[in-house]
Amino acid sequence: MSAIEPESRERAAAALALLQGAGVLGAAAEATSITQLEGGWSRQAYVLGVRDGVGDDAEEREFVVRVKPPAPLLHTDLRQEYETTRLLTAHGVAAPVAHAFEAGENPFGGPYYVMDRAPGSAPNVWRARDRAELEANWEAGGSLAEDLVDGLVSIHAIPAAEAEGVLPLRNFEAAVSHWETVQNEMRLLRDPVLEDAYAWLRGREPDPIEPTLVHGDYRIGNCLNQDGRITAILDWEISYLGDPRYDLGYISLEYEAGKFTKPGSELLSSTADREWFMREYERRSGRPVDPEVVRTYAVLAALMLVAILTTGIRMYSDGRSEDIRMAWVRFAIPGLRQELTALMDY
Repeated sequence: MSAIEPESRERAAAALALLQGAGVLGAAAEATSITQLEGGWSRQAYVLGVRDGVGDDAEEREFVVRVKPPAPLLHTDLRQEYETTRLLTAHGVAAPVAHAFEAGENPFGGPYYVMDRAPGSAPNVWRARDRAELEANWEAGGSLAEDLVDGLVSIHAIPAAEAEGVLPLRNFEAAVSHWETVQNEMRLLRDPVLEDAYAWLRGREPDPIEPTLVHGDYRIGNCLNQDGRITAILDWEISYLGDPRYDLGYISLEYEAGKFTKPGSELLSSTADREWFMREYERRSGRPVDPEVVRTYAVLAALMLVAILTTGIRMYSDGRSEDIRMAWVRFAIPGLRQELTALMDY
């Protein structure tokens, strides 16, 4: 561990010991590096490099340490996320294998869990270069689109009964009320567009269907890609049990195709033709897709995003965070409000 910077050694040692205690690594394993990854709105992530074994039989391995920081953007349950990830891999969903969880006092400054590092990288649809690469993949046959729809089908194939005790059950009204409560608690001023949107939603409650696991933030940017294939689906912190059609509404947003201050891609999540994606989801899942229900959930998804962004703005305004990105996210809200009015035919 001598090559690791002194201030990082305690963190590396703690993560290594956790993996050894879980039987993932042998007693001779040695931490060789630990590096914090960029990003981290609600979680921080570190890559832990390990040499497992001795001599010529030693194996170089990498793990990701996912940490809940003291002042996250969303105060979601990290243990719930850890248990969800383990449930997913047990059902064959493309998620990293999670090995061990630690909630006690530790050098990371918050609860954390350790999982395998999956190969690949996540695209950023708000970056023109990444959008162009995703669009080119669609034109070349759409291997990422195929994986994106198959991933969502596999998530929704997990029935609520399999995740009881792991995730909260949230029906339509509960989902609407949850994000409305967050918005009202965190807002700096009233917004008539948002108030009208919540009222609009309550007049369009879809007929209930059997709940399943809902990702809550399903998009190409939360998938690792390598050589034109999705290798892992990430970021399960706002997952719940509910109507799987929410994920369809969320991924259909123009915002999730790169719209910010300027228009993004015409493709869904910059990755697939919109009609193709909905048609293929319907065919592969056996679940009917009603465009009006998708529109309803797209409004709820946009309101969820505004509530999360508003939380960041409020945290920065109140001095609870010095992360300038929390203030910077205010620039995303006008575009989301514009998308809300378009979805509601205002």
